[in-house]
Amino acid sequence: MIVWIGILLLMQHVAGYKILVWSPTISKSHMIQNGRVADALARDGHNVTLLETDVVEYPGSLRSVKHANFWAETFDWPERQRVLGADLDLLSYSMKNALDMLNAMNRMQASACLAVLRDERIMGKIAAQNFDVLMFEQFDVCPFVISHLLNIPVKIWMSSCPIMEHQASVVGIPTAYSFVPSSVNGFAGDRMTLSERFWNTIQSFLLSYHYLDYWHDFHEELKKEHGDVPHPIDLAKSTDLILINTDELIDFPRPLPPNVIHIGGLGMDKVDTSLPNDYELLMSKGKKGVVYFSFGSIVPTNALPQLYMKNIIQSFGDLKDYFFIVKVSKNDTFSTEYASNFENVYTSSWVPQTAVLAHPRTKLFITHGGYNSIMEASQFSVPLLLIGMFGDQPRNSKLVERNGWGLSLDKTSLLYGTDEFEAKMMQLLTHKTYKQNALRTTQLLKTKPQTGEQRLLSYVRFLEANNGHLPELKMIVNELSLIEYLNLDVLAILAFIGLTATIAGIYMISKAFQIVFKSTKKTKIE
Repeated sequence: MIVWIGILLLMQHVAGYKILVWSPTISKSHMIQNGRVADALARDGHNVTLLETDVVEYPGSLRSVKHANFWAETFDWPERQRVLGADLDLLSYSMKNALDMLNAMNRMQASACLAVLRDERIMGKIAAQNFDVLMFEQFDVCPFVISHLLNIPVKIWMSSCPIMEHQASVVGIPTAYSFVPSSVNGFAGDRMTLSERFWNTIQSFLLSYHYLDYWHDFHEELKKEHGDVPHPIDLAKSTDLILINTDELIDFPRPLPPNVIHIGGLGMDKVDTSLPNDYELLMSKGKKGVVYFSFGSIVPTNALPQLYMKNIIQSFGDLKDYFFIVKVSKNDTFSTEYASNFENVYTSSWVPQTAVLAHPRTKLFITHGGYNSIMEASQFSVPLLLIGMFGDQPRNSKLVERNGWGLSLDKTSLLYGTDEFEAKMMQLLTHKTYKQNALRTTQLLKTKPQTGEQRLLSYVRFLEANNGHLPELKMIVNELSLIEYLNLDVLAILAFIGLTATIAGIYMISKAFQIVFKSTKKTKIE
C-alpha cells in the first residue's frame, strides 16, 4: 500500500505543468531558443507545446523541438513580410536607425497580435487545451493579452538576449546606467567615460520609453476590439518569473532581483558535433588551422555593400596559412563568385556551425555577436572577433572583449579598408592570451554550481510547487513613487539639515568674530 502511494505521489510530480511556449517566427535564432526551452521542460516531465505563429519565417521550417509537442499556425494577415528590416541601414550607428528598427518590430508584433486575436480558430484551439503556463519572449506583448483573455494562470516572461530596458523597468530592476551598457547599440563596456555614461543614460531611457509608449498605443487599439482589457504593463507586472537567455559568466554583472534567472546555454551540451564527410576534408586544410566566419541568420551578407564583403574576403585570401570557411546568404552571388578567386576561402549558405566550432583546428570565429553564437563559441574555447551590427550585438561584442577572449571591430571600418580588420585577426591568431582566456571561460561554465537548464527546470518546478506565484521574490520598486525610489525626500531633508547646520555654523562663527573684535577694540580704547 505504501509503495502504491509513493508511486501515485511520484506520478503526480512527474505530470507537471501543461505549458504553451509562444514562438512567433521572427527569426531562426529565436525559434531555436524557444525550442530548446520547450524540449528541456518536456524532458523534465511537463506537457509542453511549442506554438510557432507565422510572422516572418515559415513555421516548421526548422526542426525546433524533438521532445515537446509541435504546433504551427498561420493566419489571415495581409501585412506579413518574409524579410524583416530590408530597408534599414545595417551599418548605421544612429539612434534613429535603432528606433526605426524597433518601430518596425513593434508595428509587426502589434499587427500580428491583433490578427491572431481575431482568429477564432486559433484562439479556440488554445482555449481548449487549458494550459497552466504561457511562456514567451520580451518583444511580444500579445501573450499577456492572451493569458488574460483565456485565463491562463501562470506567465513566464523570457528574454532571448540580455534583459532589455522596458522589461527591466516593468519588473522593477534598478537602473544602473553608469555601468550597465544599453541593450541596443551598446557602444561601451561597463567602464565608461563621462561622455559614454551620458549617452548610455539617454539611450537606455529612450529605449524603455519607446517600448512602453508603444504598449500604450497598442492598448488603445486593443480596447477598440476587446473592450476594457487591462493595460499590458499591469499584466506584465504580475509576472512572477523572468528567465534570461544569458549566462552571468558571459554578461556584464548587474544587480538583479531573485525572480530574474539566467538560463543561458540551454541544449548546447546535447548538440551533434560530428562533421559531414565534406567538412572533414575542409577542416584538414590550412597550414595553421581554420577560421570560421558567419553573421548568423539575421544579418544577410547580400544586404551589405559589395565593397564590404570584398574587403572581408580579400583579407581572408591574403592570409594563406589559414583556411577560411565563410557562411553567406543563399542569394549572395557576389561573395561566392569573388571568393572563388582564393584557394583558401570556401563559401556556403549552410555550415554545421557547432561541429566546426568544436573542431580542434578551429582557431578563430568571426561573428556578428549574436548571443547564441557567443555561447556556442564559449563551449569550445574559440576566441572571437566580433563585428556587432545592430540590436544587442555591439553590446555583446564589448562584453567578450571585457573578459579577454575576443576583440571587437567597428562595423564601419571595413568600408574604408582592411588594415584594422587584418591586424585584429592576426592579434587573435598569434597571441596566446585570448585562447587561454577562452579556455578559462569554458572551465568556468563547466564548473559553475548550476547549469542554465538546471535553473530553468528547478525554478519552474519551484513555481509549480507554490501555486504558480512567487510574490516573495518580487521587488516593490514599481509600487514606489519616483520621490520614494530615488530617496529625494530623504535627500531634501539631509540637504536642509546640512544647509541649516552650515548657516548656523557661519552665524555662530561670525558672532564669535564680532565678540572678539569688540573686545579687542574696547581694550585698545582703554
